[in-house]
Amino acid sequence: MKWGVQVVKPTTYNTESTSIMLQFPNGRYLFNCGEGTQRLSFENKTRISKLTAVFLTRVDWENMGGLPGMLLTLADTGARNMTVCGGPNLTHAMAATRHFILRNDMGVGVKELRDGDATAAFTDENVKVTPVHIYPDGYTANEQEKGPDSSKAAVIRKQLMQRAFGIQSESEPQHNSGRKRREPQPQQKKKGYYGQQCKEAALEELLQKLEQQGEDTAKKRTRSFDHDSKQLNNSEMMLPPTVPTPVALCYIVEGPEVPGKFDVNAAKALGLKPGPVFSRLVKGETITMPDGTTISPEQCVGPTRPGGIVLIIDCPSVAYINSLTSSMQFTPFFEDKEKQQRLRLIVHSLGAGVAQDLRYKAWAARFPSNVYHMLSAPEFIADNYPFQRHLRIHSSMIAVDPHTYIQPQATSQAELPLGSFIESKNLILPSSMATFDIEPKPKLDESAVTPLLTPQEMRAKIQPSYDSSVTVQPPANDDDLVVCPIGTGSSVPSTYRNVSGNIVSVKGYGGMILDCGESTASLLKRFLGYPQRNHNNTRIQQNYVEFMQSLRLLYVSHMHADHHLGAIQLLHDWSQQTAHMNPQPRLTILAPARFWSWLEDYSGVQNIGLHRLDFINCSDIRFADPSFEQAGKSNMANWFRAERALNKLKADLGLSDVSTCSVIHCPWAYGVSLTHSSGWKLVYSGDTRPCGNLVALGRAGDKPPTILLHEATLPDDLRQDAVAKRHSTVSEAVAMALGMGAENLLLTHFSQRCLTLPRWYHANIAQVKVSHYGILAANNSLAAGGNQTMGSKMDEFADMDSKAADEAELSESSDFGDTKGIMRNLKVASAFDLSAYGPSDIVRYKTNVAKLKRAMFEEMKLFIAEEDSEKSEEIPANTKKSSAKASKKGAQRAKAK
Repeated sequence: MKWGVQVVKPTTYNTESTSIMLQFPNGRYLFNCGEGTQRLSFENKTRISKLTAVFLTRVDWENMGGLPGMLLTLADTGARNMTVCGGPNLTHAMAATRHFILRNDMGVGVKELRDGDATAAFTDENVKVTPVHIYPDGYTANEQEKGPDSSKAAVIRKQLMQRAFGIQSESEPQHNSGRKRREPQPQQKKKGYYGQQCKEAALEELLQKLEQQGEDTAKKRTRSFDHDSKQLNNSEMMLPPTVPTPVALCYIVEGPEVPGKFDVNAAKALGLKPGPVFSRLVKGETITMPDGTTISPEQCVGPTRPGGIVLIIDCPSVAYINSLTSSMQFTPFFEDKEKQQRLRLIVHSLGAGVAQDLRYKAWAARFPSNVYHMLSAPEFIADNYPFQRHLRIHSSMIAVDPHTYIQPQATSQAELPLGSFIESKNLILPSSMATFDIEPKPKLDESAVTPLLTPQEMRAKIQPSYDSSVTVQPPANDDDLVVCPIGTGSSVPSTYRNVSGNIVSVKGYGGMILDCGESTASLLKRFLGYPQRNHNNTRIQQNYVEFMQSLRLLYVSHMHADHHLGAIQLLHDWSQQTAHMNPQPRLTILAPARFWSWLEDYSGVQNIGLHRLDFINCSDIRFADPSFEQAGKSNMANWFRAERALNKLKADLGLSDVSTCSVIHCPWAYGVSLTHSSGWKLVYSGDTRPCGNLVALGRAGDKPPTILLHEATLPDDLRQDAVAKRHSTVSEAVAMALGMGAENLLLTHFSQRCLTLPRWYHANIAQVKVSHYGILAANNSLAAGGNQTMGSKMDEFADMDSKAADEAELSESSDFGDTKGIMRNLKVASAFDLSAYGPSDIVRYKTNVAKLKRAMFEEMKLFIAEEDSEKSEEIPANTKKSSAKASKKGAQRAKAK
């Protein structure tokens, strides 16, 4: 049976985790799943649908940060019965995700491979995976880390994990006889621990539910409303405490036995004719001849041989080298000839400095000369930008406006040459999509590897079919408020947009992060520069380390994974980068209470600097909420703590006001308003339907929002989906800005289905209403001739031929002309990843929007052509003609959308 290793992601200074996948015809096994793994699988079309098991070399966020998001995606695509293996604390880490994951029909099993446990191995029909535990110098494993864990705490952790992910089918024997043993049960936090929902938001949510009941098509696209209450119940169950462990796991992976070769001549000599009997003999069946003679497989099939072996080595720092090199579990590969012959590949996943250490180099050189060494270490891997489709469109946008769209930091040069590791003719540098066949014979295959272009090379390669020259002066650096979207997509990361993340650098004070989706820290390193400053970024004069040291606020709007899964890595980095400072700074967390519970639970797995975090519950600083006074009186201690932390936050960032409001999305979802003493005001919606609370928040005080950062998840024609999923359409976001009198609107959080720039429509804006305020756009502002609906506009294009329709669509400089009367003085821009928007940038967007549309349009054509090309390679020649017609129709539909 053919099987091998595929590289998903090598280790670089930007992504400090190696991910590889073992591929079999009937299963796949992923080793490590750091942040960005899912996005890379989309970029490279890595097939994860058949994922059987995931193995973690360390239970920390560097190696498992992409796992929660990937499990959510797999569960929603119907994946069932998966196993996750790793060291101590794995069950705890998985159970901690119950605060935001509820997929109890998936069936995820957790297997902790603990030191000293004779059963600590994973075995199925394809592989046997045996762990090797290594520890840093001076550390002795304690009782918690060794042997099977059958404590009451372990039972409770397993129960809570199963509440989130369900139970694997046929994973545990059922005992029907005898008296059932009573298992310990998790304790529940005090009732009302997370507070009560805002009455105003609850009322508006009720109206949304009633509206949804009439949307039959929308009802099919959303979960039941008791999903949230079940998840809340799980979240209120207390997880027993634990403490971090530094153990790292290496793995010995043994493949299945290889069947012997079939000897055709021997079979014919026995009187057999070619046909089905040959196949039966290969399968191990005994054949009975017509004369009664029996022929066994051994008579014409050679003996089986043991399968190939792969070693996966994780040595995170030089402190682990002594433990690794002295492990007796590797001795057979130096002394046993059979093991030496079976060993095909060693994957070296190494922290900085390990590959240059003489002790490690001497140990690696002891393995047989026929073994291949795949070296994944940051000094040897060029830290290039892996998301090439995003880079391509981003480069086109940089050509239009290099002041708004920031070129990411990347390099094609490694620090050290591969040959400086050890003397061997079998050294390999891993690249995403490279495969190494283990059976039937060792072979490297790099045919699927796409060479990565640097940002400079990509900009030189693209040839826009439009005038991309910058026609406006660069912005003056006197914009007091600049919002930098790092990720602008919704739900799951895609090739073009990462999930939500925004940063603000407050001049003279420090930094803020508004939502922090998966890979935010990694993309921030590209945006700001790491370890050196990104000199292409003229908007924030700091590198990643400097920004981390100046960070004063992390705001999380709600508990959906696409808004906070990057927070753990970011907090871990912040803790490390500020640990040496004197005095050590503190960081304010403004978030729902469940987010703090998630941090408390996970801090038992990994140090995230919890003791230096000041938490403010969003519900404690709600504005204009009738239940606010009641909530304050019911828990005065929480309120006083929040008030102290709030006063410190205001002093840290020079803010005169910080307020939140409940919005319509999920329980404990919030919008936030931040007003600075210099005069600017920023309002961020988070995820929401049009909401009266948010309008009130924006109107509060004596100044309208300088910038409203508002979600615009779906285009207007998908309003039913927006209602079902409690999101806003583009025109609804515009109406919200008009309702609160915002000066500038920055649209973000776009559906990953929509690559084109968002459009808004006069008639749709004019219909948006919320409680207490009614129609948000004044009726007397309707301009004559400006009431075209989206449908009439599309009908107008439909009457043209495709080329004329394209030109008509792209010739419009923006949607501003159609809505000029209703928009008044509102300035609008559409956000894109790795960009910067102050008021002057949003004004300039109107000038550049036609060129940006053209850039998007060109990218869509390239994307469709690439997809069609890939499909045609898999289609037989006699069906290519009909497929080409289908592709043409698909392209037309995509352009219309």
